[in-house]
Amino acid sequence: MQLLLSRGYRQGEQPFVFFRTVQAGGREIEVEVDFLAGEYASAARGRRTQRVQDMRPRKARGCDLAIDLAAEVTLSGTLPDGAKDSVRLRVASIVPFLVMKAMTLSGRLMEKDAWDIYFCIRYYPGGLDRLVEIFHPQLNHHLVQEALAILAEKFASPDHVGPSHVADFEEMTDAEERALLQRDAFERVNALVFRLRTV
Repeated sequence: MQLLLSRGYRQGEQPFVFFRTVQAGGREIEVEVDFLAGEYASAARGRRTQRVQDMRPRKARGCDLAIDLAAEVTLSGTLPDGAKDSVRLRVASIVPFLVMKAMTLSGRLMEKDAWDIYFCIRYYPGGLDRLVEIFHPQLNHHLVQEALAILAEKFASPDHVGPSHVADFEEMTDAEERALLQRDAFERVNALVFRLRTV
């Protein structure tokens, strides 16, 4: 935590949230960084955070899967001071990302969670066949099974909360377009769940 504070970050009201204001393109941008950790047996039950070194990251269901199945990507760009740089980052790969989004969909009602799930399934390179192939080695993991059950529940019909939140996030007001989008979200998520449950 001291490293973050020494680099100009300030801790928010929640112990796992940090902010830093940077100048970019002639304007101020407030960067928010949320620190997450997996749910581990040694962590106190019923608490939202757990101690890791000198920090208290928020416990997030499925985060340990994101750490175990991280993908490495290279990000290049221009820093706020104008210097160019690139860095290799470990980010959640598609399986843990969808697992964590399903978990959050179960625990809170934010339209973006359902939309993120729909977007990833709809636009994943290689389509549904590639997603099924990537999920396959992880199908016996209890968090993956839990996530599939949540997806099946929240996207059980075009009128369930998942498809409805997708349309809400897209701010669909035309009844016909909204119905088509909800139907598409329902069909795509259910196609993935069905394929994974019949592998």
